[in-house]
Amino acid sequence: LMRFIPLLAALLLSACATSLPHPQTLPPLSKEGQWFKLEQTNAAGQTVQTNLLAVEPHSDGIRFVQTDALGAPVSRQSVSTKGWKNDGFVMPNANSRRLFAALLPLLAAEHAATLYPEARQQNATHQGFCPDGKGAVFSYRERDLWCVAHHSEQFLIGFPDQTFWTVSPIAED
Repeated sequence: LMRFIPLLAALLLSACATSLPHPQTLPPLSKEGQWFKLEQTNAAGQTVQTNLLAVEPHSDGIRFVQTDALGAPVSRQSVSTKGWKNDGFVMPNANSRRLFAALLPLLAAEHAATLYPEARQQNATHQGFCPDGKGAVFSYRERDLWCVAHHSEQFLIGFPDQTFWTVSPIAED
């Protein structure tokens, strides 16, 4: 039994890695990239964490670097049309990867439809995980992944596990 545990762990990890759709295109970014303030809240509306996020073009895709308030890395991921991968020596962070995947269509704006052609997008009507009951629900392989909405100058992202993120662009002066 003990010799099968590493195999089972590898299978579970690979199942988690394939649960997100691979982007078929990537949104164009300015060469300076973009900065965001991230605020995670739970189902009760309490702030769980506040982070900074840098999104920058990379040689073959887009790089996401999430840091805590003191500047320590929380997650470093890069995405290309081949999929997601960890970037650097930070531990893999599936929740951050899921957040970044949900943020991509918001960054893509007019290119969002070509981003995840395998994912189904529908208006939020009955999903309790959509911020304010509005936005678009993305589903993949018969499973709801996230709900995204654009409110004023912020992006609102909700997940079926009742975690919510407010993503606010930081203007560079």
